[in-house]
Amino acid sequence: MNHAAVWNAGSGCVLVLALCMALGIPALSQTSAQREIPFENSPQFGLMLVKAEANGRPAVLIVDTAASRTILSSDLAYVTPHVMRNMVSTRKGSGFAGSGILEKATLTIGPLVWRDHRVVVMDTRDLSKSLGQKADGLLGIDFFSEFETVAVDLRRHKLILGPRHSDIRQIQ
Repeated sequence: MNHAAVWNAGSGCVLVLALCMALGIPALSQTSAQREIPFENSPQFGLMLVKAEANGRPAVLIVDTAASRTILSSDLAYVTPHVMRNMVSTRKGSGFAGSGILEKATLTIGPLVWRDHRVVVMDTRDLSKSLGQKADGLLGIDFFSEFETVAVDLRRHKLILGPRHSDIRQIQ
């Protein structure tokens, strides 16, 4: 995991938010097109964690904008062991290296549903072990690129996303 990339992304958001406040621009006013996603910080590394559902099952995902693709645990993707034999290696992006396969998954994150998108499915047990808590994968830039704006409200522990420009559906 590239902790510097996660820190830099958060630092950049803080800088943008401070600049907006100094200029009197309402950077965090929520319009009807924006959605807020709560996050927690992991106690060991301070990473941003979001609670989600992956294929209808509860999941904890690390926010990692340095990861080019979202990664899910093989436990959540309904992948049988024989399928995992046809794996591809990942060595770029977040620094979380390993082998996985591309599969479609549906993620529900706060009020948003990201239906049938390709994610990398891999064994995340070592990731959980290194964090000292269960982590079911990474929420990568492929998810965040579906939005025109992504902001981090560190004080309120919220990701502010919007407006969307893709097929992410909002839960009514």
